[in-house]
Amino acid sequence: MMMLLVWMFQQEPPKPDVQAGYDGGFFIKTKDLKFTVEGLLQVNGVFFEPGGPHESEFDLRRIRLEFSGDFFERFMFHIEPKFSSDGVELEEAWVGFRIEEHRFLFGRMKEPFSLEEMASLRHMDMINFSILNQFVPAEDHGITILGRFGWLEYGLGFYNGTGGDDTTSDKDVAVRLVAHPWRGLQFGGSITFGREDIDLGGNELKTEARVPWGEYVSGTELDGDRLRLGAEVAFLEGPFAVSAELILVRQEINGITTDLIGGYVQASWLITGEEKTWKGVRPADPFALKPGVGGWQVVARWSRLDLDGDLAPFLSAFPDVIDTVTVGVNWYANEFVKVKINVLRTIYGEEIAVRGVTHDKEDSLIVQVQIQF
Repeated sequence: MMMLLVWMFQQEPPKPDVQAGYDGGFFIKTKDLKFTVEGLLQVNGVFFEPGGPHESEFDLRRIRLEFSGDFFERFMFHIEPKFSSDGVELEEAWVGFRIEEHRFLFGRMKEPFSLEEMASLRHMDMINFSILNQFVPAEDHGITILGRFGWLEYGLGFYNGTGGDDTTSDKDVAVRLVAHPWRGLQFGGSITFGREDIDLGGNELKTEARVPWGEYVSGTELDGDRLRLGAEVAFLEGPFAVSAELILVRQEINGITTDLIGGYVQASWLITGEEKTWKGVRPADPFALKPGVGGWQVVARWSRLDLDGDLAPFLSAFPDVIDTVTVGVNWYANEFVKVKINVLRTIYGEEIAVRGVTHDKEDSLIVQVQIQF
């Protein structure tokens, strides 16, 4: 009897049919199903010089919930509603399946284009995307295939090309290839091509501070081929990270072929010594129940947008070239809370008038508090 009791205590207790917990998101799982809920809240304070064309304000930048599920280790779904003062929109909503390292997705999802756009919003080093991001595709309705062949990562897609409901029977094709030759280094390129029929009149063009510097005049139409090319490189080593992109957009506007070209270089350094990864930063000394210092990071970025002279008749302002220099500091209080401070200087190649104010440069300060789970 004694030996039987000893044997019973040595055995592992049977696992429950249903498990729940937190692992980068709250989850419930069984043998064949895992359901996960994640969230992101970002609140910004944006401040400009007095007397300029833009008003300082506080802004609820993002509030999102993400619902994901995996079935039988092969089938999956993802739903991501975006909450705003205007209502609720579906940022992403797709279903799919996987075969080994290849995923096939159907619905609304990100197009495989641009390192900046494909990276997770919750792990951005900067508060805002570069000025180029407004010209690259984001979420759209269509089909996406993502996967890897050893060190080569790929993405293929077939989309409406409008970011939502289609306006023509033509579709956009997107391809992205990224090589990972050794740990920490990656480089690649991407392309989208399609025919468009979109009214651009009144659409605003914005700076990296997310305020307008101009807009397309009434009667401006995207009415032909559109080609987007991108090249990217990134290197992560310990607390350091460097990335860069170059993007060309060639499109037919009112029968004229026009170009937008630009790029950026970005660098960051975790001065408290944590490792920088694409999956975020976990402070070695978190500010939680005990008053730890958290993780501290300094960041910098330079970007340039070069406008084709043929675009001048279609824009309310034409600065020719826009350069932006951003420097900042990030505080990772813990894995759930982050505070970012960015100082931006936007420099226009030519003086422009925005909301009745003529200027050739503007400065701004942006502060963001982010909570994630």
